[in-house]
Amino acid sequence: MLGLNKDVVALMPHDEEWKALFEQEKLLLESLIGKHVVDIQHIGSTAIAGIAAKPMIDILIGVRSMDNVKHFDKDKLKDADIYHLGRVEIEGKAVFAKFSNLDELTKTHVYHVVEYGGDWWKQHTFFRDYLNGNPDVARRYESLKKGLTLQYPDNERQYTDAKKMFVDEVLKLAEM
Repeated sequence: MLGLNKDVVALMPHDEEWKALFEQEKLLLESLIGKHVVDIQHIGSTAIAGIAAKPMIDILIGVRSMDNVKHFDKDKLKDADIYHLGRVEIEGKAVFAKFSNLDELTKTHVYHVVEYGGDWWKQHTFFRDYLNGNPDVARRYESLKKGLTLQYPDNERQYTDAKKMFVDEVLKLAEM
């Protein structure tokens, strides 16, 4: 099952179905915004083999320029239950999410729209690829996440912020 209600932090054991759910969503995105997109990648913990993850599919959408986001047909996206999270302001990134229940704000997918080949693109894909290539590091990340889930079961922001040091350490390896 995919989805977590607003601010709920919970992990599920790795599910091989996550890859198929990403592929299905990629086809949908290509039909909705494909002409404005360079590449679409599966990222986040659901894209890392064998580790537990929040049951939400993170998707990286690469555009030539962030100006391309203005051309996304937000009505078509809304019809597919995909909404721009305009209050999420991150330099160089636009964030969208898919909800299975708007009353409970049950989020099933998160879309990170960034410049293809830019810093955000490189960081997200490097982190995923590094953990997939280094299962011991992936297990350490999973262990950290399990502890943080117990510490912050109802605060997604604090959970995410607490993972930052680990993520930054891995990203430093890309600078070597």
